[in-house]
Amino acid sequence: MQKEKIALIALVIIVIGALSVFVTAVNTDIFENLFKEKLTIAEGDCADVNYIGRYASNNSVFDSSYNDTTNKTGATPLKIFVSFNASATSPKSGYTAGMIKGFMNGIIGMKEGQTKTIGPIPPEDAYGAKKFGEGAIFTSQYLAFGMNQTVEVINYTTENLTVKWIQMENLGIFTMPQLVINNLQSTNESEMVIYPPPYYIWENATSIINITDTEVTVKTTPTKSTNLTTIVKDVRYGEKQMLIFPNATTATWNNDTITVVCSPIVGKNYTFQTPGYSGMVNITIHVNSIIGDQINVTITNDQSPEPSYMDVYKELTFNRTYILPRIYKDIPGMYISYFYGEDIQKAGYSLEPLAGETLLFEVTVEKVYKTAQETS
Repeated sequence: MQKEKIALIALVIIVIGALSVFVTAVNTDIFENLFKEKLTIAEGDCADVNYIGRYASNNSVFDSSYNDTTNKTGATPLKIFVSFNASATSPKSGYTAGMIKGFMNGIIGMKEGQTKTIGPIPPEDAYGAKKFGEGAIFTSQYLAFGMNQTVEVINYTTENLTVKWIQMENLGIFTMPQLVINNLQSTNESEMVIYPPPYYIWENATSIINITDTEVTVKTTPTKSTNLTTIVKDVRYGEKQMLIFPNATTATWNNDTITVVCSPIVGKNYTFQTPGYSGMVNITIHVNSIIGDQINVTITNDQSPEPSYMDVYKELTFNRTYILPRIYKDIPGMYISYFYGEDIQKAGYSLEPLAGETLLFEVTVEKVYKTAQETS
């Protein structure tokens, strides 16, 4: 009996030994993975993670890296650079920052292979506490360009935005804008914006004289009649274009109208500088002739060898009063973020659809890449 026990023990040892050799030969990683320390995510690392995002209010899924969230199959892991700076460059190609603060805080300290639920994440650590929509109030200079206007959102969808100018009583004396948006749905530039009379020649010379529910009437009183500019300036009024010249432009006015007259010297070069893509650009305007109400000029600059030729008006007469719109309708979605995104954000609102929501994330860390030392 004793001999049989010894033989059985020897057989078990032989089998275990053979199995160990076989497993090791097939996949040495099995034993390495059993005993090696799991990598832990730190700020500055990169990681592959799978996730299921849910609304904390009802636990319904709003996003996931799995094709099948029930069975957690068909995963396309998110490649995250763990940084709270959304614009930071990852040390590992294909990995990006920009996840919400609550998510980033939650994955820091997780180990490779670990699964946990992050949250509830409050809106201020997710996509913003205040969701942009009807009733939101913000200030922008990109409705009447160059003039700060406080507006209230009347209607908002991802396709269109309509706002109404409010608090205009606080403006006092102001500088009139050079252009006002009209129909940004149009592909015709002349319909997209309108050019009011060039009251902006005189800074802080315009005031509001009447307000209705849809319109604001303004009136301008010029502050000087000569020396209207120190450099050549482009002036537009509707379809008419004028260049006002230093020491060669005068203005007269009565109770109803303003008249601006330009009298540049024929044959003279007027030079000035303007910002360009690669620094300041030197512009030269040569006055070729003045015939009737038209001034013909040649325009050159030091960054382009090709001159351009232009006929501009010598004289413009326009009313002292003008009606500005209070309501800006149907601004296309493609312009909302581009023109107004920063202003909306400054007012404390978020354009994100998930703004105002408390969120949960079930996260599994698939792989950790220790790149923190590369970014330190």
